[in-house]
Amino acid sequence: MSLLTRRSFLSTATAATLAAFLAPKRAAASAPGLQQGTPDLAVVKGSNYYDATIRAVDELGGMQKFVPRGSRVGLLVNSSFEKPGTYAKPQIALAVLTMCVNAGAKEVISLEDAPSSYWKRASLSKEQQDLVASIKPPGERTTVAVQGGSQLKEIDPVRDFLECDVLINVPIFKDHEGVRFTGTLKNIMGVTSYSTNRYFHSVSLIPIEGFYNDPVHLAECIAEANLVRRPTLCIGDGTEMITTNGPSGPGKIARPQVVVAGADRVAMDSFGATLLNLRPEDIPTIRRAAELGLGSMDLGKLRISRVEL
Repeated sequence: MSLLTRRSFLSTATAATLAAFLAPKRAAASAPGLQQGTPDLAVVKGSNYYDATIRAVDELGGMQKFVPRGSRVGLLVNSSFEKPGTYAKPQIALAVLTMCVNAGAKEVISLEDAPSSYWKRASLSKEQQDLVASIKPPGERTTVAVQGGSQLKEIDPVRDFLECDVLINVPIFKDHEGVRFTGTLKNIMGVTSYSTNRYFHSVSLIPIEGFYNDPVHLAECIAEANLVRRPTLCIGDGTEMITTNGPSGPGKIARPQVVVAGADRVAMDSFGATLLNLRPEDIPTIRRAAELGLGSMDLGKLRISRVEL
């Protein structure tokens, strides 16, 4: 489907599709045994993003399940963009930070420096400001081989990405002109250097007809970079996102008002793609990650807990 056709389709069909997909009586949400075990994904809808984030993690067993007392937590938040619908809400990141500290984390490290304006977008109490100030900045970089990659042989992440005890990925689900969709998998580019990311984009960052010059190469590099480390937990912002002109915007906005949590990054992005009325199998990054065995893109086989606050 051409970019123009895809955008036109999204603008007319997204609302109706989201309403149907998020309906609480969807079969996957009431799969047999869901009450007896932990869901693969938790989807919480509500206008209070802080509370929705906490509830989503609680549906998975609570943050203490993922953050052992005394652990070092690496927090990767998509915070670098400024236009509406292009960054993970600071209220979501704040809820994650608070839960980590309450679970007994020794320290929380930001794996990508957030711009000074990021936290100003949330109304923080003095206590919350102090909590944010306690976040450690990322340290030096290192080089690590990508085992099993065909397009990507090594990356240069910040060292804390490899050395932290717990890795929590906090992306936003949104449009991307190069690979159609960006979410959990692509967020790993936040830990690598400009030169590495330039290689992902096949050396040139100049768009051609609205797309980057080699979107297939970009998608494969993103998926293969995720071979280096599995996240402990992913918490995706599906509250408000651009459905056109991504990743930086401005673009048309969809407001599903959901926070999604899970440990399977492929499942996370597969669900996130549906919020933009996209099929997971049509997204090259998701498809390649599934081929690499990084997770499941078959939403019909997943246990999904849905809650509306």
